[in-house]
Amino acid sequence: MRITKGKLAVAELAGAALLAWVPMSGASAAPAGATGAVPAAASEAGTLNCSQLESLWEQAGGSPSAAFMAAEVATAESSGRQYATDNDGNGSVDRGYWQINSTNPGSSYDPMTNAKEAVSLSGDGTSWQPWVTFQTGAYAGKC
Repeated sequence: MRITKGKLAVAELAGAALLAWVPMSGASAAPAGATGAVPAAASEAGTLNCSQLESLWEQAGGSPSAAFMAAEVATAESSGRQYATDNDGNGSVDRGYWQINSTNPGSSYDPMTNAKEAVSLSGDGTSWQPWVTFQTGAYAGKC
C-alpha cells in the first residue's frame, strides 16, 4: 500500500501485530473503509495470509472449526487483499477479503465488518454457496 499522507501504526495485541491507519496533521483520510485494525501481513499492508485470515474470521465471531475453510474462500476470492474490488455486470460491487457484494449491509473494506458479514452470510461457515469460488471448487487447496 502506498501512503503519501498519514501513516500505518503497528501495535502488538495478544501476540499478533496489528495495522491501523493513523492520519497525520493535515493528512487526507484513509482509503474508504480503512477504519479497522487487521493482523499485519508479511507482505504489503492490507494483504493477509491464510493464518491471518483464519484469525480475522475467529475475531469476527466465526467458528474456529470453520476458520480454515473461511481462509481458503477468502484467499480464492481476493488473494487475501483487503481492498480487492470486483465490479459486477449488474452494477453491484464485491468488496474486501470475502468479496461481500454491495447489496449486503456488510459490504465494506473494513476487515472486521467484511469478516462479520462473511460469518453471517455463510451461517458461521455452514454454507459457502453464496461464493462462486466455493461453487466452482476454486477455493480448494488455497491454504
